[in-house]
Amino acid sequence: MELRHNQPIFNDSKERKQKLNVLINFYHTVKPHKAILGKTPYEFLESHFNRAV
Repeated sequence: MELRHNQPIFNDSKERKQKLNVLINFYHTVKPHKAILGKTPYEFLESHFNRAV
């Protein structure tokens, strides 16, 4: 919620898309998630699909 409250005003839609892409990348590749054992979504999927069957 903190990110929403401190959101800057964007100059145009291109800038807004760029900032959104940065946030999405952070969420999926940097931020650990408790629900998936402290891994990032990227790490979780990578380990899931690279395991031996």
